Amino acid sequence: MPADAEFEECDGYLSVRILTCESVDQMCAVAERILEECETRGLSKVLIDALALMETMPVISYYEAGVRCADLRRRYVKVACVVQHQATNPDRFFENVLQNRGVHYRWFLDGDQAQRWLLEQQG
Repeated sequence: MPADAEFEECDGYLSVRILTCESVDQMCAVAERILEECETRGLSKVLIDALALMETMPVISYYEAGVRCADLRRRYVKVACVVQHQATNPDRFFENVLQNRGVHYRWFLDGDQAQRWLLEQQG
């Protein structure tokens, strides 16, 4: 089953709703589509709604996905991802893999908090 996502341009960022993602390959395909949409629309901020994803993957899969997704990045993109509690790793492993490779990524359990972080000015 291919990865499925919906895209919408909001005020200064790309909003992405991920409907299904069952493997590392699907996760990377969605990441590639997100980066292509950002490039096409001239956006550098992404708010991902991954609330439909209810389960975690094995840790090695998060590592592989993080490395592969980070390698896709062609320019700066700031990404906030809203997730279900049961779909997270408490040590933020996937987040750390991405950040260690230069991706400005963070996951949240609360959509409003994710949006505030995404839109805050860096200084």
